Amino acid sequence: MARPLHLRKPQAAELRRLHQFLEGPLQPWQRRRAETLLLYAAGLDGQAIASLLDVHRNTIYADLQAFHQHGFASLQGPRSIGAPAGLTQVQIATICRLADQSPTALGLPYGRWSLAKLRAYLLKQRILQAISREHLRRVLEKGGFISAASDAS
Repeated sequence: MARPLHLRKPQAAELRRLHQFLEGPLQPWQRRRAETLLLYAAGLDGQAIASLLDVHRNTIYADLQAFHQHGFASLQGPRSIGAPAGLTQVQIATICRLADQSPTALGLPYGRWSLAKLRAYLLKQRILQAISREHLRRVLEKGGFISAASDAS
């Protein structure tokens, strides 16, 4: 069953602009967003539009919601892929700085970092709210502290 939509439909001027937009070179996701709006303006519901464009209905609802909130700018916006970055550049720099220091310099009773020990320190000092050991390993690998070859052994 289709969800009821209570979103504004494109106005006549926006429809003319949509038709002009479709005449130019577009990324596939931009074309889909524009076609979604045209089909919605024609009176189709989200489920019917999803079937016609062969995409998941949640994608259609997200496109319509973005248009409702941002107007025509929703067609131009970059396509978001994946989850947003979880670490800031400051946090990454702090992780690398700590990994470069000896734990004894911080008053800890061990001579070298393990992923588990560094993770525990980052969480205890509230530098990070959460991080998995695997994510920490990838951050350290990007920073040059761990080589990919040493992970294979």
